[in-house]
Amino acid sequence: MHKDLSPRDRDMATLDWQGAAGVLTAGGAWDAHGAGPLARRLTIAFPEARPWRLDTAGISRMDTAGALLLLHVIERLEDAGGTVDISALPQRHRELLELVRRPGPLQPPAAAKPLTPLARLGEVTLAILRHFYAILTFTGEVARHAAPLLLRPWQVRWASVINEIHAAGVLAIPIVALLSFLIGVVIAYQAGATLDRFGANIFLADMVGIVTLREMAPMITAIVIAGRTGSSYAARIGTMRVTQEVDALRALALPPIEMLVIPRILALIIALPLLTVLANAAGLFGGLLVSHEMFGLDLSVAFDRLEQMKNTHLWVGLIKAPVFAAVIALIGCHEGMKVRGSAAEVGQATTSSVVQAIFWVIVLDAIFSIVFRELDL
Repeated sequence: MHKDLSPRDRDMATLDWQGAAGVLTAGGAWDAHGAGPLARRLTIAFPEARPWRLDTAGISRMDTAGALLLLHVIERLEDAGGTVDISALPQRHRELLELVRRPGPLQPPAAAKPLTPLARLGEVTLAILRHFYAILTFTGEVARHAAPLLLRPWQVRWASVINEIHAAGVLAIPIVALLSFLIGVVIAYQAGATLDRFGANIFLADMVGIVTLREMAPMITAIVIAGRTGSSYAARIGTMRVTQEVDALRALALPPIEMLVIPRILALIIALPLLTVLANAAGLFGGLLVSHEMFGLDLSVAFDRLEQMKNTHLWVGLIKAPVFAAVIALIGCHEGMKVRGSAAEVGQATTSSVVQAIFWVIVLDAIFSIVFRELDL
């Protein structure tokens, strides 16, 4: 008996069997291309269960796709009650059949062994150290690109700086002024409720002035900018990373640090002190308004008390602002540049930039307080 199950084409797989001799002959190209037509047309009906001998000497080439189809034919023969002798197959064909016959892991992978508290602590410590190293590396790269611009300021992209000042400074005026006004109101109300018991309302002006100028105005402004502008830096640069705009800048021999990072840092260093001055004015206005309306503090007396205060309180607050600005901009840009290729990473970078910036603003404010206390400022 002789049946041809495939077109006789040297580029296609063929499969013939001779029932009388019990020989199953495979020929042609048993690869992903040649075995496709045979796989679609293959319908084998065996008249009897008997031993078969497989002959693959006529196969010109075979890959795992062809070996999988040949293994399927063997299994069909064995399911019909016959046996298949593959001892005469070339070594390379037997190895391919063994490869596709080898079962994968039937058991699910074992659950990861939970880390011990000490191992978990070590893992967290290494992650923190890697993060600090990445920030230091990024800061060094920014400094390397910024140093030559200090000697050649005309090469700074001032148009980008001005645009960023408008976005980070001018557009932030309403929210900074409103929050600073409310903070001044809260400070005056809380302090006045205590000082009023002792008839010391006159010191409300000193309280509002010192707390607002030294601490609350620069810190609240920095926190607002960290949430508003630092997050936008991370999101915008991260989106540019996803859309490969940063890679396009590198392909055009334009350093992304000079194009994207340095203008934002300069803009925030300029804008944040100006916003701090605005916050000082709004906070003092809110505090003195409450002191006058609720606790009867005469405004002329309040202004006299403020004039007698040392200018040190104002300058202490303004010295903090550029440092806060540099840290916020560096963290936002660094998180944006860390994004690799997904929208989820952009969201994570935005969240991380806000959390880190607020954390470091508070830490730096505490450090400034200690240093200025030691310097008696």
